[in-house]
Amino acid sequence: AFPNDESLGARENAGLKNGPNFNEDVTVNGKPVKGAVVGQKLTAVAMKARVKIPVNCQKGDCGTCMVKFNGRNVKDSFA
Repeated sequence: AFPNDESLGARENAGLKNGPNFNEDVTVNGKPVKGAVVGQKLTAVAMKARVKIPVNCQKGDCGTCMVKFNGRNVKDSFA
């Protein structure tokens, strides 16, 4: 092994520098959801709260995943 090169300065944390953006103020059917990632599909967030959103085509074409989001009916894929 080689010795550390001290002229490079302090060592930075390895891995992702700017990990995902979390939103801790999310609730699904009144249940708080910890670790909801901004931009994540509602079905994935709802699963964390143990709330099932029915899905069929996984793209939003069939309309099975229609949910009420901020007072509007939207497809899960686009919320």
